[in-house]
Amino acid sequence: MGERGPAGPRVLLVDDDEENLALLREVLESEGIEVVGEAANAGEGLQLAAVRRPEVVLMDLRMPGMDALEATRRIRMLEPAPEVIILTAYEGLVREPAETSGAFAYMLKGCSLRFMRDMIFQAARRAVEGPAAPTR
Repeated sequence: MGERGPAGPRVLLVDDDEENLALLREVLESEGIEVVGEAANAGEGLQLAAVRRPEVVLMDLRMPGMDALEATRRIRMLEPAPEVIILTAYEGLVREPAETSGAFAYMLKGCSLRFMRDMIFQAARRAVEGPAAPTR
C-alpha cells in the first residue's frame, strides 16, 4: 500500500514510445502508484498536467516537438505545481542540471524498480509539502 493510502502518488506518464508507456503503467500500478494519464509528447503532457493535476510527471527526455526541458519549465508553472522526473536512456546526454530546468531529478531508464518507486514517492511528498527548509 502506498504512503498516501491505497492509490499512492498521482503520476502522469509522458513518452512517445507506446510500449514503454504500457510497461511503466503496469509496473507503477503494481507498486501502488496511481497513473492519472498518458501522453505521447511534451505538449500533450503539459495539457494533461493542467487538467489531471498529478503530483509527479514522469517524462522521457527525447521526444518530437517540444523537448522535455522546456515542457518541465512550463509544467512547473502550473498551480499546484507537480514535480517532474525526466527519464533518459542517455546518461551523458544531459548537460543541464535538474534544478536549472525545474526538474526534481533525472532518472536513467532501466534503473531498479525500487529506486524509481522511491524517487516518485519523494517527488510526490515534495509536491504536496513543498521543499524542506534548510537546516542550520
